[in-house]
Amino acid sequence: MRVMIQNDDGSENVYESKSLVDTTLKNRVILIPSKTKEENAIEILRAYLSSAKPILYDQENLSLKAKIESLGAETFNDIDFAAMFFTSGSTGFPTGAFKSRENIETDMEALLLEFGNFQIEKVVATVPFIHIYGFLAALLLPLKLDVDLLFKEHFLPHDLLESAKPHHLVVTTPLYIKSLLRLDEVKDLSQTIFISSTGPLPVETAKEFTDTFNTTLIQLFGSTECGSIAFKKQDDTFLTPFHSVEASLNTEGLLHVKSPFISQTLWQEGLVQTNGAIQSFDYALIENGKFQLIGRSSNIVKIAGKRYATAQIEEILEAMEGIEKALVHVKHNNAELKDEVLQIFLEATRPITVKEIKSAIKHTLGKINLPIELKVVDKISTTLMGKKCMPIN
Repeated sequence: MRVMIQNDDGSENVYESKSLVDTTLKNRVILIPSKTKEENAIEILRAYLSSAKPILYDQENLSLKAKIESLGAETFNDIDFAAMFFTSGSTGFPTGAFKSRENIETDMEALLLEFGNFQIEKVVATVPFIHIYGFLAALLLPLKLDVDLLFKEHFLPHDLLESAKPHHLVVTTPLYIKSLLRLDEVKDLSQTIFISSTGPLPVETAKEFTDTFNTTLIQLFGSTECGSIAFKKQDDTFLTPFHSVEASLNTEGLLHVKSPFISQTLWQEGLVQTNGAIQSFDYALIENGKFQLIGRSSNIVKIAGKRYATAQIEEILEAMEGIEKALVHVKHNNAELKDEVLQIFLEATRPITVKEIKSAIKHTLGKINLPIELKVVDKISTTLMGKKCMPIN
């Protein structure tokens, strides 16, 4: 496998994966914060190929950075793992997931079952490598297929379209899928495959993309703790679990996942054991062995008798004058009379009242009866994958 970094001047930096092995790193815990994509790709590959124990984290998350650096690598010396990843922290402080070599290798076997039959000659990646999606699909998949990996530090949509060629697998996100459509250019990509993850694509957008470019689009669903869970192709609405993944619903209709890809140990306030199963907060429907996601319990709110995603409320608020960015979260508190509270965080250029917010929501969706906790903050930060993070304080 060759790792090829395309520079803005047209030149390329090329690395051979076999040259990255460093036997002195075996079993060493290594902290790998987010840096340039080139630095991260090489450091992570070197660590994995050398059987080191890399801890990958987004140093833009300052509270996580401070926590990891205060603990130091030696804190994790006695834990058996092949790589450690962190959740985005979009609903609080990030959770750390220790991945064993078996977690990673069995996950890769499942991915290869689905993608190994495609004639792939090169992988093109737009995603960072310090998160589980980029690590598995953009780094390890080309390594297992023994094909070249190509990426740029910052892919513009036009650059990505130019790089999407026959027998290329493009590992990307919904943001790029939407951006390619906005180019209003036509190109036959019938022999190119796109993988998208980190968030759902509307069915209409998926169909428009596959129709416009005559291409194959595969959406992956997974999480840091679970690894790969399921996939769907083109404009399907139901997801197919990967081989060895068992998906079921609990009594509340929330998705429960059991698989060999799940981290046995999680790091929160202390170490937590999962026993290879995770109870998610995703509402879902199951039919004929497949499932459809409805939304996260923390991102679903009932208004006028109907369920809406908090993202819809965020769009309404961000359309209001004076609101730059909005983050909406459903907080559950069983001890209170009203067991759900709508937490709203705003970046705003003028004072905003709860009354204004309720009026805007009512105008579009209907009357909301939930209590609202409104907080105006200096900044709503986003992760490298573009997810909004809920302020800790």
